Formats: sequence, C-alpha cells, structure tokens
Amino acid sequence: MRIPLAVQFAGAMLALGTPSHADDAPTTPRVYEALRWNAKPPVIDGNLDDEGWKLGHWAGDFKQREPREGAAPTYPTWVKVLYSDTHLYVAIKCHDPEVATRRKLLASPEEFAGDMVGISLDTYFTKTNAFEFNVTSGGSKLDLVMTNSGNPDLSWKAVWDCRVGYGSDFWVAEYAIPLGQLRYIPGPTQVWGMHVWRWIDAVREESNWSLIPIDNTGFVRAYGELRGIGELPARRRLEIVPYGVASYRTRLPEPGNPLITQEETEIDFGLDAKYGLTPNLTLDATVNPDFGQVEADPSEINLSTVEIFRREQRPFFLEGKNLFDFRIEEDWAFYSRRIGAAPPLDTDDSLYSLRPDTSKILGSMKVTGRTEQGLSLGVLGATTERTYASVSDGIAEARQLINPRTHYFVARGVQDLQGGDLYLGGILTGTWRDGTFGELRGLPSAATALGAEVTKYWSNHSYFIDARVLRTRLQGSAGAISEKMKEWVHNYQRVDAAHLSVDPLRTELTGDAGSIRMGKESSGAWRYSGGVTWRSPGVDMNDIGYLGQADSINPNAKLDYFTSTTGRFLKRRLHSLRYRETYDYDGLLQGRYLNFVNEFATIENDYVWSQLGLRFSRTDTRVLRGGPALRSGEVLQANVFYNGDGSKAVQTTFGVSASQSLRTRGRYIEFEPGLVYRPTDRLRAEIGVSLATNRQPYQYVSDPYFGTELGWVMGRLDQRTIAGTIRLNYTFSPTLSLSFYGGPFASRGRYSAFTRVTHPYSPDPETRFTPISPNLTNGVYRGVDGGEPFEFDDPDFTWRELKSNLVLRWEYRPGSTIYCVWSQHRSDDAEFGDLQPWEEYRQLFSVKPENILLIKASYWFSI
Repeated sequence: MRIPLAVQFAGAMLALGTPSHADDAPTTPRVYEALRWNAKPPVIDGNLDDEGWKLGHWAGDFKQREPREGAAPTYPTWVKVLYSDTHLYVAIKCHDPEVATRRKLLASPEEFAGDMVGISLDTYFTKTNAFEFNVTSGGSKLDLVMTNSGNPDLSWKAVWDCRVGYGSDFWVAEYAIPLGQLRYIPGPTQVWGMHVWRWIDAVREESNWSLIPIDNTGFVRAYGELRGIGELPARRRLEIVPYGVASYRTRLPEPGNPLITQEETEIDFGLDAKYGLTPNLTLDATVNPDFGQVEADPSEINLSTVEIFRREQRPFFLEGKNLFDFRIEEDWAFYSRRIGAAPPLDTDDSLYSLRPDTSKILGSMKVTGRTEQGLSLGVLGATTERTYASVSDGIAEARQLINPRTHYFVARGVQDLQGGDLYLGGILTGTWRDGTFGELRGLPSAATALGAEVTKYWSNHSYFIDARVLRTRLQGSAGAISEKMKEWVHNYQRVDAAHLSVDPLRTELTGDAGSIRMGKESSGAWRYSGGVTWRSPGVDMNDIGYLGQADSINPNAKLDYFTSTTGRFLKRRLHSLRYRETYDYDGLLQGRYLNFVNEFATIENDYVWSQLGLRFSRTDTRVLRGGPALRSGEVLQANVFYNGDGSKAVQTTFGVSASQSLRTRGRYIEFEPGLVYRPTDRLRAEIGVSLATNRQPYQYVSDPYFGTELGWVMGRLDQRTIAGTIRLNYTFSPTLSLSFYGGPFASRGRYSAFTRVTHPYSPDPETRFTPISPNLTNGVYRGVDGGEPFEFDDPDFTWRELKSNLVLRWEYRPGSTIYCVWSQHRSDDAEFGDLQPWEEYRQLFSVKPENILLIKASYWFSI
C-alpha cells in the first residue's frame, strides 16, 4: 500500500523528539492574597479615597513581557484586590512621570488602544479560559474571554464598572466587578487564576504581575493565583433586559410589482434574560431578538463551489460561543449563522414577489457553565417562525412558504481530567422542520450529528494528540435527499466517480468526518505535527453547521521554527513548512500543496506575515458542478501582509495576494492598502481598499449544452474588483459613541474565448479543451458544434453595491443602552466598461438608496 508523502513527513517530524516529562517543568505561580472589604462600598470614581482601600497590600514587581522578556519595566505598576459578598474590587496604579502629556485614548468596546491595564480571572481554575476586564487610560472599557491560545474572544460582554483617575506622576484604574457577572464553583475558599497586565504605548511595552512567557504551553495555564476569597454566599443571578424598537424603512419601487410598499413602519418588543439555574450553570434566553444594530456583511462575488463563511456578529450567539466549538479544520459542527438565515426556498419565477431577508427567530435558550466535577457544558435551542413571501401575478396576491418552522438544538460537553492534561468531549446537534411534503419542497425534515473527541497532553502541555470524529444523518423525502446528494458539497452525480451515484429512492443520507493530529506545539524552538482529516461522501452538517466539501481524505504535516529571543530588530519570529495532500474516497489524488510561512514581530511593534506556496498539478472534482474531474496545472502562490505600529497616530497596513499558473496565463493579484488615523484621543478613522484582477483562461460557464457528456463550457474570464471599507468612530465618553461603517463594492467580469471540455484528464491544456465559436444574441450565446446546435446564457456580470450604517450608542446606565441606527443600501447591475474607482463610486452614489431608520432602547436590571 502506498503511504502518502504527508504521512511519511509527519512520521519523520515526530521521530525528531520523544516526549520527556522532565522537559519544561512548570514554575511556582505567583500568589496574591485578597482581603475582605468590610467598609462602606466605594464610590467608583478613580480616586481611591474610600476607607476600604486602606486595607490590603499593593503588589508590584511587574516584569516585562515585551519587548524584552523578564526585564524590569520602564515604569512600575501596582495592583490591589479586595472583595465583598457582592463585588470584587480592583485597583491598578500606574507610575508615569509624563502622565499629564500622554494621549488618553477613548475607544470602541472591541478595540485595544493606547495605554491600557487589565485583570484576567480564571474563576473556575480550569487553566483553559478566563474572564478579562481591561480599561484604557482614557476610561474606555473592554471585556473579553481569554483562551490558552492567547487569542481573545471579544464576544463576551459583562456589566461592570471602572473609572480612571490621574495624579501628578501616575494614573489609576478603579474597578468594581459584580460577582454575579463571574462564574465560579461555590465553596468555603476560592482559588482563581489571575493575570494582571499593563501596556505603555509610548515605549511599546507590556509588563505582567506574573510573567507569562512568549513561549508558553498555554496562556491561561501560565497565570498566577488569586487566593484569600472565602465564604461567598450562593447566588441565583437573574438579569432581565426588555427592549423596544421602532423602525422606518424605504424601499425602491419595482416596475409592475404591486407588492412593493415604498415606506414601512414597525414597532416591536423583545426580551433577553439571564438566570443562574445553579451557582455554576446559567440560563440565557431571548424572545423575539432584534439585531438591527449589527454591521452588515461585506459584499462579495463567489465564483467557486464553496459557500462563503460569514462571521457571527449577533450578541446572543456570540456570548459563550467557545463552549459550542467543535471543528474539523475549517468545518464546524455548529455554525450559528444558520439560525435565522435567509429563507432557503424559492418563489415561482413567473410571479412578482416580496420576501424577507432573514427567517424570524421566535426565541432561543442556552445553558452554559461548568460543574464541580470539571464538565464544561453548553446546551442551546432555538426556533424560527414559518416564513412567507408575498407573491402576485399582477392582479391577485397570495403568500408562499419559503421556510418552514425550524427547530435547532446543540449540546456540547467537555470533561477535564488529569488536571487539564486530558480532555474528553462530545457534541450532539439536531435540526427539525415542521411541514407537509409540499411545504418542505426538497428540504430534509431532520438532520442530526453526533461527535466525540479526545485530547491528551504531556510534558507540561508541550506534546499532544488530538482525535475527533463526527457522524451525521439526514432524513427526508426521496426528492429532498436526492437534491442534497447533487449539491456541490457532495457531487454524487459526478459522471466519472465509480464510488458515487444518485439513488432517487433514498430517504436517508449518512456520513462521517474526523481528524487525528499529534505532535509538539510549544516549548523550544522546533515544533512539529502531522495527521489526517477526512470527510466521507455522505457527511453533511450544513443544516446547523458548516461543511465546505465532502468526499476527501487529507494527510498533512508541518514543521515550525519559533524564537522569542529579542534581538536588535526582532522580538520574535516563526518559520513554518507545511505540506498537504488531498484524495477522494476512490483514491483519486486531487492535489498536493507545499507552503512556506514566515512571521516577524519587530522591536518597533510592526508585524509582517508572508506565505509562498506551490500547488502541484491537481484534479478538481468540483469545478464542473457534477461533471468529470478536471485536471489543472501547477500554480505558484504568494501572500504578504504588513501591519504597522498601532501606537502611532497614523498606522499603515498593506497586503498583497498573487497566484500564477505555470502552464497557462491564469493569474490573480490583489492589493489591499489600509490606514488607521487617530487625529484626536476621541476620533478613530480606518480606511481600507482592495484592488483585484482575476484572469483565468478556463473558468466554468455552463453545464452540457447537448447530449454528449463532454459539453461543459469554459471561458476566459477577465474580472476586476474594487472594494473599500470605511470605519469612523467618535467616542464622546466611555458610554457614548458614534460610529460609521461603509462598504462600497464594484466588480465586472467579461468572458471570451469559449471552449468545451473534451479530454478532462489531459496534462496539456491545448488538448484538454476544444474551442467553440458561438454568437451572442439578446443575452444568449448560440452556435453549432459537431453538427449539433447549442446555446447558453451570457455569463458576463457587473455589480455595484454600497452597504453602510451609522450607529449612535449610549449606555445610559450599566447594561442599559439606546441605539439610534441609520442603515443604507445602494445596488446597481447596470453595464459599465473598464473599472475606474472614482467613476464607479460616483455612479454608485447616483443610485437611489433603500434606507432603514431605527431606535432601539433596552433596560438592564438584576434581581
């Protein structure tokens, strides 16, 4: 049996070192002893003049983390922690002889900006995740969940108070964090992980109370400890946030369509609630949620067979989302954007229609937390309403169902064993649709998935093995399952695949996906890992998850060299060699990929990332949308990204992506310059531009146009795209801000030099395709080939679009907000010639827009 090269490479890398329990022995953590606050609760104003602040002790002796790990900081910092039955009180005092002249930046709730301090608390003491509370020297708050990867999860939001104050040579942050916002296991005494940090913008320096090395075996694992907290009363937290929203919408008229009302008004209400079922399990619920203040998705034109993955932006689904994460590379068992997505069913093309953009969520509930036995748990359920489109033949109006009522369920658990060295986890998901055979119209009536995982670490988390598997099952009518099998994700109709065929009688589709990976991921300069992932032809989690492509087996390996030793110019760097192969389940080699990746972080706080890759000759089983696999030649790929020093008033970014086919003239190049400008402490402006040229001699155009199996039409594509991103944020105070987002977009694609596929496996493009010479008449290409007439629609496209919103946000009391939002959408598919940025944007702004104005008010209270 032939062993794939990637597996051989992985075995060689793993043979370089054998785990040793003596390697990287953990150091004794630093400990802070908190005292109880018995005095009158403080006034949080940044002054520290309340009686209770005379208690306790100031802990200093911070150490630099960047740029020179372990060195004494430029300016000292001290921290004090006290507690009561209801709050944790924290004071962080920062010495700075030039505090009077320093910039004191105000920022958005998701931005690290200027001089900052923060405290992070691993209240479950799991050494995996921690709640973090940060504040800028200007007083803006930023809360998040910190993970062992060191990458913050900014989705978590809490209700807490913090104010900053200033002296002649220092500034101070005074915190009051309600214990009800934290989750911990009740007991007579508490031991929490604690991390306190400070960033000094002027000298680009981070210092830590308990130093977390750059080369660590887990960021949260390296925390110090907070002790001394005891005899906390058991609390059943109840938080209620009712809201009301009033909206006004204008629509563009559509000639002949009687359903379009040019002006619409609506008033709606909803409720969010949070309740402590037990001291360590929390119930979150939302009824009729509204996400009108959420930023719009960027515009894109997708010419591939893989669905675009969209990031979640809705607050309810963002909070605690890490508890539901179960992924196999870029595929997810749970993809929350499925809940409330655009209705999947079409209306009759012969009728006028008016359809909603999303499916209305009636309600959703989730339970999250961690038991005393070390089980992290997340359970979520949601229901979307039956969604109808209004349809009309120009005379009579009716309603047509475009999405049946749908129920979603996710349960995820991870058991922590052996002090965090062993994790056992699982996930169960389900989607069920209510409706008759006619109402479902090709949709599965039920979709379920069951997954399991095991992760084992040793040698102080330096070495690991990770294995996970997911089994999926779809049930429905024979028509629904047949349609699923023919989707581009599966391509069961592929004419040259002996292991695939569409069964028109099947009422069930099953499959599995999984991965096995092992290696060394931390401690020391050399790291390596190897493994294999797979997705069987029938696996499908797209009713509640995300799957890009089924029917693949992917051996892979990588070798890294990492150093965090600070030199004259660099403070850390990474060099990574990565290799990957892809096969289908019939053993067809679809491609080999070799990439060399470099990352550099400089003393001046600049960051550079680059990648040089070679995609060897591949066989693409998807490009012909069910046709035979099509061979393509080698492609050289290169990417470079630069991110300038964020401490400067003007920060520059730049990216370039390029690919060049080595056998044809196919190429792609994209430039992405960007600029972040802070002219004042309150105003931040970000502008980004993308200029892309895509020229492909053989781009898919159409399915077979007559009886032969080799009638797939390809064409030479010449596409140009211009896109922009504009973000402006003015922060009046830590609780009042005005922000603007604009995303102009224009793309043009022209096809020529049409061919049809004749020898799909030929290594020579000249014999792989045969030219055809159609004529264009009234938007349709027609011609004769081999004595047979053919026709296909003109594939040329043009699209202009502008999505924008203006949001005024006022947190008039902790947890209670008022949003005033103006959203505008302009689009146009009129023909245009060569793309000229300023001309296209001028034309775009001449298009009549659709507008939405809304006011949303919520009130938070806790019992």
